[in-house]
Amino acid sequence: MKGKPRRAYAAPLKGVLWGWEVSGYVFTKAISAGSFLVMLLATFFNWVPVSDTTYWWTLGLGLVFLMATGALLIMDLDQPTRFLNVLLRPQWKSWLVKGGYSITVYGGLLTVLGIVKWFDLGSGLLTSVMYLTGVVGVIVAIYTAFLFAQAKGRDFWQSPTLVIHMLVHSFMAGASAFAILSLFADDNASWLSFLKMVLIGGILVNFLTILVEITISHPTSDAKKTVKMITKGFYKNLFWGGVMIFGNILPLIILFAMDASPMVMALSGVITLIGIYFTEKIWIEAPQRLPLS
Repeated sequence: MKGKPRRAYAAPLKGVLWGWEVSGYVFTKAISAGSFLVMLLATFFNWVPVSDTTYWWTLGLGLVFLMATGALLIMDLDQPTRFLNVLLRPQWKSWLVKGGYSITVYGGLLTVLGIVKWFDLGSGLLTSVMYLTGVVGVIVAIYTAFLFAQAKGRDFWQSPTLVIHMLVHSFMAGASAFAILSLFADDNASWLSFLKMVLIGGILVNFLTILVEITISHPTSDAKKTVKMITKGFYKNLFWGGVMIFGNILPLIILFAMDASPMVMALSGVITLIGIYFTEKIWIEAPQRLPLS
C-alpha cells in the first residue's frame, strides 16, 4: 500500500498550560512581598520615617495579596487538596514545595508583626521579626524563578536574569501599590518622594534587564525562538507597546517630568502595575508555545 509518508512521532504543541492563574499569582505575590520590602527598605536605611498608618497598610497589603496568591495557586492546581499535599507530603527538591512553605511562613510572620505592634511588645522584638520577614519576603518574591528553572524543557526560563526580574518587579509592585494608596491615605511628601525614587530605580533596572534578556546571545535554539516570538512574533505588539513603551517608558516620563503628588504617583503606579502584569504574562506564556521535543 502506497501513500504519502506520515510522521508518526512529532512533539505536539500543547499550548499554554500555565495560563492566567500563574501570571496572576506571580503578579499578586510581587505586590504582597514588594509592599513589605519597600517599607523595610525605608526603615533599614532610615531614608524616610514610616508612620503607623503606613505600617498597618503594609501588613494589610501583604496579607490581602498573599491570600489572593494562595487562591490563584490553588486554582492552578485545580484542587485544594493538592495544595495540602504539597505542604503535608513535601518533596523538598521541588521549588513548588519550598515556595508553598515560604508563602505560609511569610503570612505567619506578617500576622506576628501585627500582634507585636498592636500589643506593643517591644521595639527590639519588632525589629527582629521585621528583618526575618524581610528575608522570607525576598524568598517569596524570587522563588518562582527557581520553580520555572526546574522546567528543564523550557530553555528561556533557565536564564539567571529571571531572579533579578522577579525581585525588581516586587519592589516596583510594592511601590506602585503604595503610590495608589496615597490617594486615600495621609502620606507625607517625604514618603511620596521615596516611592518615586524606588519606582524610578526599579523601572530603570527592569528596563535594562529586559534589554539584556532580549539582546544577549542565548545558548539554545529554543531560547532564541522564544526571544524572537516575544520581539518579532506572536507577542511583539504586547511586548513593545504594552511592556516597553506603556509599562516602562511612559511611567518614567511621568515621574521625571512631574512632582510627586498623590495623583501623579497613583497614575504612575497603575501604569507600572499593568506593565508588570503584561511582562509576567509574556515571560510565562511564550516559552510554553514552543513544542517540547
